[in-house]
Amino acid sequence: MKNILFVCTGNTCRSPMAAALLRHLGNGNLQVRSAGVFAAEGAGASSNALTAMSEKGIPFNHESKPVTRTLMDWADLILTMTESHKHALCNRFPEVVDKVYTLKEFIYQNEDYEQRLSELHQAYAEIETLRVFYNSKWNQAGEDKQAVQEEFERAIAPFKEKIASMEQELPSLDVTDPFGGDIEIYRQTREELESLIHKLLEKI
Repeated sequence: MKNILFVCTGNTCRSPMAAALLRHLGNGNLQVRSAGVFAAEGAGASSNALTAMSEKGIPFNHESKPVTRTLMDWADLILTMTESHKHALCNRFPEVVDKVYTLKEFIYQNEDYEQRLSELHQAYAEIETLRVFYNSKWNQAGEDKQAVQEEFERAIAPFKEKIASMEQELPSLDVTDPFGGDIEIYRQTREELESLIHKLLEKI
């Protein structure tokens, strides 16, 4: 039996909705919990989250929990709602780095996706390398600073174009945050999560 932990910010919307959906749609072979990076202990789910889940007849009795080392140790797989949640966990609990992913990252990862992501990171790295080079050149340019700036812009243009194209092709790794939104926003998040949970079940 696999232990799966979903993590979001306050543990009142996305992560408990994802956990409830996985329990509802799964086959009972999974232990599922949720927590929040900045969650208070014992807060209820947001009223719109409760409404959105009840509309689908999904059991949703929830009290918020903060992330703890005990939960990190319990989980076989940790799925966050955003990249910032993932980075926060990896910074706070570096030992979990090999078992924490964004939900979308875990679902979409394959050789083609990893290759495209690597190419995207490389393009960003090329821009940073050029930035350092031209910054040094700019500092020594005297009255020719404008010319150096224009040369820099020309040098990075193909990389910026590549990044824009690749980011359009690659799916966002964040699940939409409905917090503070109306019931329709929560319904959209529920539908997004339900689609992702179906894909997750195919993978695990």
